[in-house]
Amino acid sequence: MFGLALSGGGTKGFAHIGVLKALHKHGLKPARISGASAGAIVAGLYAMGYSPQDLEHLAYSQYKNLIDPNYYGIVKGIVQFAMGKEVTLDGIIKGDKIENLLSSLTRGLYMYEVDIPLAITAVDINNGKTVIFINNKNRVKKKRNIEYRDNVTLAQAMRASIAIPVIFSPQIVSGMRLVDGGLTDNLPVHILKQMGAYKVLGIYLGYSGEARCEVDNIFEIASQSLDIMAYNITRLKSIGADYILRPNVYDIDSTPLSPQKIGEYIKRGYSAVDNNIDMIKKVLK
Repeated sequence: MFGLALSGGGTKGFAHIGVLKALHKHGLKPARISGASAGAIVAGLYAMGYSPQDLEHLAYSQYKNLIDPNYYGIVKGIVQFAMGKEVTLDGIIKGDKIENLLSSLTRGLYMYEVDIPLAITAVDINNGKTVIFINNKNRVKKKRNIEYRDNVTLAQAMRASIAIPVIFSPQIVSGMRLVDGGLTDNLPVHILKQMGAYKVLGIYLGYSGEARCEVDNIFEIASQSLDIMAYNITRLKSIGADYILRPNVYDIDSTPLSPQKIGEYIKRGYSAVDNNIDMIKKVLK
């Protein structure tokens, strides 16, 4: 019985679909799953019953329905800045569009209603506390500076976990202003151990020291900045993983997103598992 931890990584998160496809091909299905940021979406949908093939279909059919720029807020923020007033803009992207899509895909299910044991990370930006959305918070040992929640919808949990600061508006849940889970736990390994996973396979899509020359727009800069900040944190927090796989996706320019790039992400996630399957099976057994 193994657990699968899926890291954040922005649009690189499509590679997680390829990972799941390859694991299923080799007869390996996680009994526990966790995710941060982009990994939270794949983990959440998989946990409620979407197959890797379903996720691949959704990736191609829905990728244009994810972004709703906050035009009014941006213009208002520029005017406020020009007039020397406090800028009230909290995100370039509102996030309503993707939350509505996730709500539709999850049919309003709450975390405690999801079949496969699931954990999704987020961060309360007001106090820096890690928030872990989980199926059953009573089955894990409580830790300091971590809040466990199971009484929110799966869509809310996923939307909170992907709220990259400045890019996405924070998700408000029970008075908490929640942002990207990758800020404090980009590869949720330890929570899987607490949930009963005997072995944990981690899929890490973040920065690992590679040089990237194409970081030249606001989205790439924000994503790369978060990846760099999370790099050392992830190295420390992933010590409990039995095996960490790093699909080679760092060199794919994520903007603008296209079916070709989605296909390349999925292909590389699949190949990463396929090329290392002997070691993965050895470790997980």
